[in-house]
Amino acid sequence: MKRILSFVLVALIGITSAHACIKKKALPGDRELVGFVMDTTQALLPEATIQIGKTILRTSWDGRFVLTPIMLAQGNKINVSCDGYESKTLTLTEAAQPLLIALTPKFSKKKPNHHPELATRRGDVMYKSLSASEPAVFMTGMVVEEAAEATVDAYDSKVEKTVKPSPTGTANNVTAGKLTAGEVNDFAKWYFWPSVLDNSHQKYISDWHLTPRHRYTVQVTNKNGYPVAARAVSLLDANNNTLFQAVTDNTGKAELWYQLIGNNLCGKHAGLRLRVDDTIIDAKEWSEGLNTFVLDEECAHSDAVDVVFVFDATGSMGDELRYLQAEMKDVISRAKEATGGLNIRTGAVVYRDHSDEYVTRISRLTEDITTTQTFIDKQTANGGGDYPEAVPEALMAAFNSAGWDSEARARIAFLVLDAPCHQDSTTVALLHEQVLNAAALGIRIVPVVCSGLGESGELLLRTMALATNGTSFFLTDDSGIGHSHLKPTTDSLKVEHLNDMLVRTIVEFSLMPNCAGHWDETVNQDEIETFVQNPFDVKDLTEEERIAKDSRTTLYLLDISGKLIHVYQGRLEEAGDSQLSGLPIPMLSTGVYFVKAFYDGQWHTKKILVH
Repeated sequence: MKRILSFVLVALIGITSAHACIKKKALPGDRELVGFVMDTTQALLPEATIQIGKTILRTSWDGRFVLTPIMLAQGNKINVSCDGYESKTLTLTEAAQPLLIALTPKFSKKKPNHHPELATRRGDVMYKSLSASEPAVFMTGMVVEEAAEATVDAYDSKVEKTVKPSPTGTANNVTAGKLTAGEVNDFAKWYFWPSVLDNSHQKYISDWHLTPRHRYTVQVTNKNGYPVAARAVSLLDANNNTLFQAVTDNTGKAELWYQLIGNNLCGKHAGLRLRVDDTIIDAKEWSEGLNTFVLDEECAHSDAVDVVFVFDATGSMGDELRYLQAEMKDVISRAKEATGGLNIRTGAVVYRDHSDEYVTRISRLTEDITTTQTFIDKQTANGGGDYPEAVPEALMAAFNSAGWDSEARARIAFLVLDAPCHQDSTTVALLHEQVLNAAALGIRIVPVVCSGLGESGELLLRTMALATNGTSFFLTDDSGIGHSHLKPTTDSLKVEHLNDMLVRTIVEFSLMPNCAGHWDETVNQDEIETFVQNPFDVKDLTEEERIAKDSRTTLYLLDISGKLIHVYQGRLEEAGDSQLSGLPIPMLSTGVYFVKAFYDGQWHTKKILVH
């Protein structure tokens, strides 16, 4: 775990520089420098004083400070001080960010002056007063609950009383199954996504600097064709430097991205490669086909599934939070049954914003549904006050402290919110880090968008879902609950009940064949097939476009989650699977797939089982 977290932080810095096409230069004075101040227990210190030349500034609530190029031009020495701690003077060197500075308390019994809600991590530290070889993981004391009874934070005098769990399907006298939503799976409509990036939402890219455009899909199987889940995959440059890391899902596939962070200003890069274990191959972008790895190992996969619900609990969520609480127990219990008895663990994180009563509270992953439901049921919506909220901090808490199983066949984070994060450069950088972290840990982010979100936030959440191999849900006005909801930019949106969507997604992200090549008969595949999306919406076609698409008779190959993984110019006829010989069937893992063809003005679907 420490190795992965260290990699993510270093990769973030390297990727950010690569995407700006800027060669790394020596400090000081040439680029912005981000740093953190902590004590020797690795607790972050707000209100520490930083002095460089004639400039004096203080660390923010999370111990963070930023030195601009103008500040860095004043010299290469900084003085760091904080009430109750020994001061320290540092000489800056050519270094990777962030700068991490540890101060020694003057009195050993002094209570650390840190913010109790933030969790973060250390990368390689590069300055003269501390060794450069100290990679480690650190986090402050956020509120963590591992059982139905709340744990008291050491620096919070308030103790929340545990409440009894709600009856199945209800919470706070509200019944489950009321909220309505639609799914926008940009993997399913991959050809529609460029129009979002280049047209309707182009002006918002500069808000977040996340651009999932250059996609590399990897398929990993064993020699008998069974999918290999939970396997790390790396995208490398020509010098074997790691550019992006992902983890294979339940179908044995992973999605990797070149130039994810930035605006794709550097153009397409040649010589990219992919690595699984010790095997390295030349990388093909998605339009060129699947990148396949065949491993010499037995069929074996975990029955573990980890699901964490991350909730915005600020005041603006009050109109929908009670209904969301009612949905959770219904979803969790139904998912256990729908997956044929897999070992599903659940956890939850609630968050607000920096100036509120708390930033994050967490209930760690557990097999006891009651623990998670009790934690969710007792939350109330309050605070906030402005539009953006502490989204990166919530993700950081979820990814670092929930206790994920690294071998689980599925790791899902449902992010339920109605506002994006703050847009200052340090917060956006922290958000980038969490997206990279999720991908490297194999945690699939699935946003659940509530009322109030704008188009800039829509772009952010859809890019986060793509970057982590997830999908996106948008609540709709059909339920009559809450304020007006954003209509996402897509060609069509099928409206259904939110709890059905959540259960179906857990099943889609968890379903695997056993090692005899069979599927559990208790799993309802027909329900999944019903909701496999079409690559484009027929009703939006003109007659000329309809005729043109008919003449091409293109075959679209989708996996069990509806992800478009291959397009082939051929025909789908009643003669049988022999007509599918043009599709990359031999390269696919054992599993359920769908072939779709637009012919004679309508869609035709054929389900195929690959053995």
